[in-house]
Amino acid sequence: MIIVSEDEDESDSSPLLFLRQPVHDSVLNINHDYRYLRMGYYVSAHAETYGVEVTPDCTEIMDAYRNPLLIEKARRYGLPTNGYRLTTKPKDDLSTPVMLLAVNPFTNNSMKIVKSGSKLPGMIKKMSMDSRFPVSLHPVRGEVLEIIQMFGESTNDETSEFAGRFFEVFNIPVCKLIVQIDDGNVILNHCEPALKKEVKWDIVNEKVHKIKQSI
Repeated sequence: MIIVSEDEDESDSSPLLFLRQPVHDSVLNINHDYRYLRMGYYVSAHAETYGVEVTPDCTEIMDAYRNPLLIEKARRYGLPTNGYRLTTKPKDDLSTPVMLLAVNPFTNNSMKIVKSGSKLPGMIKKMSMDSRFPVSLHPVRGEVLEIIQMFGESTNDETSEFAGRFFEVFNIPVCKLIVQIDDGNVILNHCEPALKKEVKWDIVNEKVHKIKQSI
């Protein structure tokens, strides 16, 4: 297995070096940002062109980073969600408070919470880019948290078990999750790139070290 990582401690190759070489072994791709056409995505796509197994693969990346796909897959595997609604325009039956997430290839880390019904139409118009792209709306019923998930570990103790289940289902080594804590339950709303400085690389390297020892 080839370990491709931004962090040099447990890495066999940097992403840039990896992209310049042919690939003949399975790949573990560790990156803080797997979004479409970003470095993390390119590493997985490069591995797939050579027909080797890669974690995560491009389908897993798209499933996690497109909000409707994320929620539908989470539902299918029994991860708690509180539903969502796609819209491109304000509608009379939309209620607040609500979490808005842009669903387009241009916007990153777009989560907005709107508590006032009077502000909702303007925010939908802005995030949909004048109705060109859908916006995913999630009801807000609990405390909203942003956590960093790293190989099933969480930066928040209350969400540790949930982070483990998320990694089992989605196979994304590092990401930021937006969740709600509602009556003690962890509810999944969104997955997006973590900032590199938010990642606890000592935890990541410990996990990678164990993986290398098991090979």
